[in-house]
Amino acid sequence: MAKSRKQRKKIPKNLAVKWIVSALLIAAILVAGAAVGTVIGAIINPPAWDPEALFGSETTILYDKNGDPFYNLYFEENRIQVPLSSVPDDLKNAFLSVEDQQFYEHHGINFLAILRAIYVDLTKGSLSQGASTITQQLARTAFLNPEKTWERKIKEMVISFQLESKYSKDEIFKFYINRINFGSGAWGVQTASQIYYGKDIEELTLAESALLAGLVQRPNAYSPFKNLELAKKRRSIVLNRMVDCGYITQAEADEAKEEPIKLNEKTNTAERYGFFVDYVIDEADRILEELGLYDDPQEVIFKGGLKIYTTMDPKAQLTAEETYAKASSFPQAQSKSGQTLQSSMILLDHRTGAIQCLIGGREYTHKRGFNRAVDMLRQPGSAFKPVVVFGPALEKGYTPGYMLEDAPVTYRIGGETWSPGNYDGKYRGMITMRTAIQYSVNIYAVKLADQVGIKNGIAFAENLGITSLVKAGRINDMNLSTALGGITKGVSPLELASAYGCFANKGVLAEHHVITKIVAKNGSTIYTHRPTEKRVMTEATAWMMTDMLQNAVRAGTGTNARISGVACAGKTGTTQNDRDAWFVGYTPNYTSAVWMGYDKEETMNKTYGGSYPARIWKAVMSTVATGSGNFSIPTGITQVAICQKSGKLASSACPEEDINLVHMNPKDAPEETCDLHYLQKICSESGQLATSLCPDTVDKGYLKDAPFDDPQAAPHEYCSLHQEQVTPATTALICTDPRHEGKLYLANIPKGTEFGGCPENMRQEIKLEGSESLVYCPLSDHQKSR
Repeated sequence: MAKSRKQRKKIPKNLAVKWIVSALLIAAILVAGAAVGTVIGAIINPPAWDPEALFGSETTILYDKNGDPFYNLYFEENRIQVPLSSVPDDLKNAFLSVEDQQFYEHHGINFLAILRAIYVDLTKGSLSQGASTITQQLARTAFLNPEKTWERKIKEMVISFQLESKYSKDEIFKFYINRINFGSGAWGVQTASQIYYGKDIEELTLAESALLAGLVQRPNAYSPFKNLELAKKRRSIVLNRMVDCGYITQAEADEAKEEPIKLNEKTNTAERYGFFVDYVIDEADRILEELGLYDDPQEVIFKGGLKIYTTMDPKAQLTAEETYAKASSFPQAQSKSGQTLQSSMILLDHRTGAIQCLIGGREYTHKRGFNRAVDMLRQPGSAFKPVVVFGPALEKGYTPGYMLEDAPVTYRIGGETWSPGNYDGKYRGMITMRTAIQYSVNIYAVKLADQVGIKNGIAFAENLGITSLVKAGRINDMNLSTALGGITKGVSPLELASAYGCFANKGVLAEHHVITKIVAKNGSTIYTHRPTEKRVMTEATAWMMTDMLQNAVRAGTGTNARISGVACAGKTGTTQNDRDAWFVGYTPNYTSAVWMGYDKEETMNKTYGGSYPARIWKAVMSTVATGSGNFSIPTGITQVAICQKSGKLASSACPEEDINLVHMNPKDAPEETCDLHYLQKICSESGQLATSLCPDTVDKGYLKDAPFDDPQAAPHEYCSLHQEQVTPATTALICTDPRHEGKLYLANIPKGTEFGGCPENMRQEIKLEGSESLVYCPLSDHQKSR
């Protein structure tokens, strides 16, 4: 047996403990040293004291997609200084209650709040917890950048002590309320009062004061122009704090909570690029918030000297603004309640998701206000069919030639019945998907959605980026009315345009955006857009939908959107009682959605998706779509001749007007050939059924069993120019079908390879006296075939 290895000497347990303790002490000393160094550095190297810094800032420049500057963001011209004597007590107390309840007790720093924040920051491993006094907020905004570092926080404290030593509390409060950001382009409390309420601060009510005080923590999120309900909730929080601090009674707070928010209806004159700039600011705010580089992203946006590069196409944006400024672009009638008809539009490059043009309303009245292109949700009507019905059907293997009967139908939903109807009141019988899209046939869409499954349709729509669908609760969208765009919350023009862009982009969803790059004032690039793409359907599905939507523009409900020499695809949408009108469409490179309606839903007069919205779409799209070529057909897709009467492969008997050349995957093509049409020999000279004496005949296709007055019914009589003569004492076989009502007709007798004709049990030989001319039986089911 081999000798066992020598065992290692064990380290004494007490020695190991000493090493660990020593290492921890050294680490603690290093950390403490670093912290002390940071503190000492911040104290001995504070920012230069400059009282003018209380009012300074740097302009942020916006650039279009060509790299040219088009807009400056700054705040100086949007601030009105007010003395503290003009500030109402309620307004002042609202700020003290929600921002700094110990303002008049501390000397610039609330150490108890700081210790609480440090504990939270250390346990979370971040600098997320705030504990800033009003003095600290003023120090940060006036003298420091908003970066989240310990050194900045320490400098903030140093400057706060300086401010407290140089100025009285009232002076510090005056600097503060004149400097802070209230959102919507308002810096300082007087400007905020004028923008939000159209009045001076002396006229503010308690409720209005509380709302303004609540804005400064998150001005974009709490803006009543963008989210009225969230603004109300924030106002209630401020009022409750005022009660806690003893400034008002609970009864006064309750009364203020019930006060309706009456916003200023028009705060600014029309401004070029306004809606687009607002959306750039919103996106920049989200980006900077996610980067976590600054405490107050909005402050950096308006005062940080950034360079923000955007996706705006100046030609398209200006054309859109000029189009919306023309009275002729809209019907002139007002609603019964006196509302002005509104509209919004968005245009994007679906290949990249870049938003090129954005119009949020007919007039730009509020900075950072309600943007109907992105903030509004409205029912899309038939414009939703491709997204929630036809797209998912194609993806499941249905084809553009799929037949369903356009006829009255009733569904039972819960305890009630629902009978969808077509917008034009017509019923077309058996039709294809292609025809249903061309003429926006509601009944076909509902029946198809029933077959595909509304759950599958909603999943498909969500995959295309639709986020507003309701799938649970007492009122939801898990029903067939969703197939017609009757959805609970509605959809925004931005999301609907982005969804259609997936069809245009060969089945790929590109994330929409307006910012490509942000450069800090020191020249460093702090953000670059990284494209995000997702395949949401097969290329074949996208192409078949595009092919059908092209037909809707060429010869359907969207003809007003046609652009000469440009391939266009699109769909109209008009909701019940004509309350919303849409046109959503695309060219090979761009997708756009146009909405029209009243802010408070009312019926429009003679306005539908294919009228004014389609014409606005055309006016703007024409500026960017020239030279875009045609939609490319993907590999594996071929044209198949389909009879639109039967939905089967077209035969030689199918009339040309009934044949649709449908693009589809060959594996999805019908296997059967049309059996509804048959060939009949016709005399070229008379246009009647040919006899054996007609010198020149042609085979023409007709519909079987068609009524006599149907345009596709075969002629009822044989050629009157080339008839057989029956001489006296001649025998003849006649047809005895009772439908002849006693009139004599020669029976059709098959010869050679022919079949059919008059049934043998209806043939009777008779002897004719005298000279008489007879024609052959004209009954369609008694004709001969080959």
